[in-house]
Parts: sequence; structure tokens; C-alpha cells
Amino acid sequence: MLGYQANAQWRDMSDFVVHFTKPGPPYHDAYQNMMSILGARTLIPGAEGFGIARREAAVANLHRSVCFSEIPLDQLARLVQRRSLYGIAFRKSFILSQGGGPVWYVQYGSPAHLAMKHQLDQALAAKEPQKEPVWAVTPFVDIQGDAHNAPYSYRFDWEREWRVPGLLRFTEYDVAALFLPEEVHTVARDFFAWAVRERAGPGYFCPVLDPGWKAEQIMEALAKHTQAPVAAERKSAPG
Repeated sequence: MLGYQANAQWRDMSDFVVHFTKPGPPYHDAYQNMMSILGARTLIPGAEGFGIARREAAVANLHRSVCFSEIPLDQLARLVQRRSLYGIAFRKSFILSQGGGPVWYVQYGSPAHLAMKHQLDQALAAKEPQKEPVWAVTPFVDIQGDAHNAPYSYRFDWEREWRVPGLLRFTEYDVAALFLPEEVHTVARDFFAWAVRERAGPGYFCPVLDPGWKAEQIMEALAKHTQAPVAAERKSAPG
């Protein structure tokens, strides 16, 4: 699970993206917010959009997106510092199948920025701006710059962001891993077992990881999770 495209040594890359919750609405608790998402099997975008045209009133609704990061699973510390210890991992292949993809970070004032701005101006001047095809691209384009490039004076490329415009609906089988502090792993597993047993909600029996774990701990947990179904099958086999 660590590495990229079956190349375990490519540790700067990942086949996964992660979404970490924040201690904001609706529950003002990052853990409860994550459990709410898992119960609803839905990630809902925030009120504010993302991308180069997010502030254009005519198309602002098209830029509301769910955000992820492709930072490798054993290097999440800087993301946790800005979010929380609670997160959900998906395979990139699933996100791509839902219309998502990586963000393009464009330098302020560059030829690419100016060309994109020209396309936006043309689309906004059209008779029916919302029908212009460029809006399929703009949620994935962020303009960034340096201290003298206000208002684009912050660089977000360290987040290695992916987005899905609109809602993201998923099943418990689409979730590749959950991130929680180690001390609540058993509580979470027991809750999901209860939810399935009582038909109270979905059960997530994917790997459960601590975002503070080192690579060796993550690989050990993933290996145990892979072996567990095999062991259970052998135990139940006749003879």
C-alpha cells in the first residue's frame, strides 16, 4: 500500500488520497464529523468553492468541491497539523472514476495563468455562461504566487491536492483505510461491528491506521489486515 503503481520504493508517491476532517460544523468534533460522513456514505462540499473561478457569482456553485491530498500515508504530519487526526483514504482510481482529479497549481502572471484568464473572460461573456465547457476544468486550477503576488501570495502546492466537484457518494467497500488515534481503534472497530449486527449503519472493516505511525507500523498493520481474511477462511475450512 506504500509506494506507487506496485513500485514499493517510490515512497514519495501514493496510490491513495486522504480526506481529513476538521472540528467544525456540524458537530464541532473531528471524530464525530468523520463518523457522520461514514454513516451517510457521502462527502458534502463546503459552502465556498475552489479553483480559479470560485468567486465568479454566475458559476460559483460549479466550484464547490470535496478536497483530498495525495501526500503518502506515512508522511501526513503536516496535513494533520492543519486538520485533525481523523481521516478517510480512498484509492485514486475510485476518485478518478467519480470525476475527480489532481489540482493544477499555476504560477500567478505566467502564460498559463493569462491564457486561462482569457478563457474565463470569454466564457463569462457568453449568452449562457454556465453552459461553457471551461467550467469542467476550472475547479482543478489554483493560482498561486509569492509574497509580492497579492492576493495570490500563498503556495498551496505542498498539499498535493485532489478534488471532486460536487458530492462524493461512496460505499464502505470504496474506503481504503481509516485514520484515527491508536487508542480509539478498538472502539471504532467495535462500533462498526455493532452497527452491522444491529443493522444500524454500514461497517467499515478496512485497515485502521494512526496518522502518526511510522512507515514500518503502517506496513505491519496493512500486512495483518491482508492476512486476517485468509486466517479466518482456513479456520472455518472443514477437516
